[in-house]
Amino acid sequence: MPRPLPDDLLQVPHRRDVPFSRLTTLGVGGVCRWLFEPRTELEAQAFVRACAREGLPWRVLGGGSNLVVLGDLQVPVLRLAFPKEIRLEGRQLTAPASHGHIALAEAAAAAGLSGLEFASGIPGSLGGAIRMNAGAYGREWIDVLVRYRFLSPEGDLVEKAPQPGEFSYRWSFLSGGHVVLSATADLVEGDPARIRAQVAEYREKRGTSQPLSKRNAGCIFKNPPGQSAGRLIDSAGLKGLRLGDAEVSPEHANFLVNHGRATAQEFADLMDQVRSRVLEVHGVTLEPEVEIWRE
Repeated sequence: MPRPLPDDLLQVPHRRDVPFSRLTTLGVGGVCRWLFEPRTELEAQAFVRACAREGLPWRVLGGGSNLVVLGDLQVPVLRLAFPKEIRLEGRQLTAPASHGHIALAEAAAAAGLSGLEFASGIPGSLGGAIRMNAGAYGREWIDVLVRYRFLSPEGDLVEKAPQPGEFSYRWSFLSGGHVVLSATADLVEGDPARIRAQVAEYREKRGTSQPLSKRNAGCIFKNPPGQSAGRLIDSAGLKGLRLGDAEVSPEHANFLVNHGRATAQEFADLMDQVRSRVLEVHGVTLEPEVEIWRE
């Protein structure tokens, strides 16, 4: 039996038994037994401190776009529900971690600020993007990030500038119980029409090369050094491989798509088959880029 949650933790706004199909872009998974949705930094801090004090394991959920959930989760899940307000101070744009990533790129473009165009086709939340140092088209968040606020695993509030070693390709130290609260990007003034045109071009490019019409979790595997995971999967003859409603996309081999009723087990098996075949054909072990949750 799962242990009872402490009373002070239950004071944080929460919901019970929410299907992960509603919380992730892939639309696969079991049930989130405890979904906590703090509306302020103080509520988020109360959640983390209560879990730390009680020794309770927990997870943090952003926009659910880089996540594959394989079954029910009994542990508390934190998803920030901060007001989606943007603050502009000269060239600097600050937003809460719960702000939509694509919407943030569009807001920067509308303000005539260049530097976030790369983010225009990357779904999910700002917090998740910072945590994984999301990027595209040769740019990533560390290129524009100047300050960020987060909670430590003990619930301490920290605001700082990024330092060497804290961020690298699709990685940051912010896993393992850290919670991004907000971030500030230093951008460049430009012509709003030209910036919006670049945003539109990137979004169109993604729309023609990626299966955006089907539910997916983004790129499933990291690119090995000097190689493309998608090309390795494609040349291993895996495009179109399907298990039930889970399929290796015919449009982009590094996307696994849900045709509507895919199960968590089908996705787990499909990922295993892709990794095994690429290792057999190319001698390369693919590492997941998505986060994988199991109970």
